[in-house]
Amino acid sequence: MKYFLEYNDKKYSNVDLIEAFKKLSIKKGDILCVHSELFNFGTPLLPRNEFLQTILDCFFEVIGKEGTLIMPTFTYSFCKNEVYDKLNSPTKMGALNEYFRKQAGVKRTNDPIFSFAIKGAKEELFLKDTTSCFGENCVYDVLIKENGKFLTFGGIGHTITHHIEEKYQVDYRYFKKFQGFILDENGEKTKKEILYFVRDLNKHSLPNIKNIIKIALSSFKSDMIKFANDNISIFIAQEYENAIIRALNMNKNVLILKDS
Repeated sequence: MKYFLEYNDKKYSNVDLIEAFKKLSIKKGDILCVHSELFNFGTPLLPRNEFLQTILDCFFEVIGKEGTLIMPTFTYSFCKNEVYDKLNSPTKMGALNEYFRKQAGVKRTNDPIFSFAIKGAKEELFLKDTTSCFGENCVYDVLIKENGKFLTFGGIGHTITHHIEEKYQVDYRYFKKFQGFILDENGEKTKKEILYFVRDLNKHSLPNIKNIIKIALSSFKSDMIKFANDNISIFIAQEYENAIIRALNMNKNVLILKDS
C-alpha cells in the first residue's frame, strides 16, 4: 500500500484509488480514454513523478495488459502555425497526460491539433490518420465503435462532445482547414492539412458545460463518485453519443450558451 494523496486530514492510497475504479465498473480489457485535472483532489504525498506514476499504475492495474489507456495530448500546433513534433511538442492537457506521453511504449497520434497518447493491447486501432480532427477514424470515433469508456479524472473535460457535434453537423460550427508540418518519431518532416470543425464566432457557440454534463450523466451506465476533493466520472462512449444525439434532436442548441 502506498499513500499518495491527502485531503482534509485523510490519506488516500493506491488501493483506495483502485477500489474507486472498480466501483466505477472499470475492468480488465477495458479501452479507457481519460481526461484528467489533478489540482483539486488534494495534496500530493509523494515526489511529482512518483505521484503521477502511482496514478498510472492504478489505471493499468485495473485494465490489465489486455486493456488500452488513452489520454489527450492536445497541442493546437497548427492553430498557432507551429510544427507538430510528435516526440517533443508538450501537451496543454495537464501534468499526468504529459507524464504519460513520455513513458516507454506509449504511442502518439498524428493529429497536429488534437493528438492522443495511447498504450495497450488495441493501440493500433487508434493510430489511423484522419482528414478531420473529430471526424471518421479520430480517437473518439474509434472509442465509440469499440465500446470504449470515457473517464473524467477530476475536472470537466468533455471534448468527445465535439466529435458528436461534427457527426451531427450542428449549425454553430463549420469546417476550417489548417496546414503545417509534422515531425515524426524518426525526425522526418512532412506537410499535412487537416479540417477542424471550429466554433462560428458570429453565432452563439460557447459550450454549455452544465447542460453537457447533465446530459452525459443521464446516459445509460454513466456513474460518478467522489474521491478526496474531486469527482471521477465514467461513461460508455456509445451511450454518451446516444444521449447527446437524443438531446440535439429535441433542441439543436442544447449544447451552447444562449447568451454567449
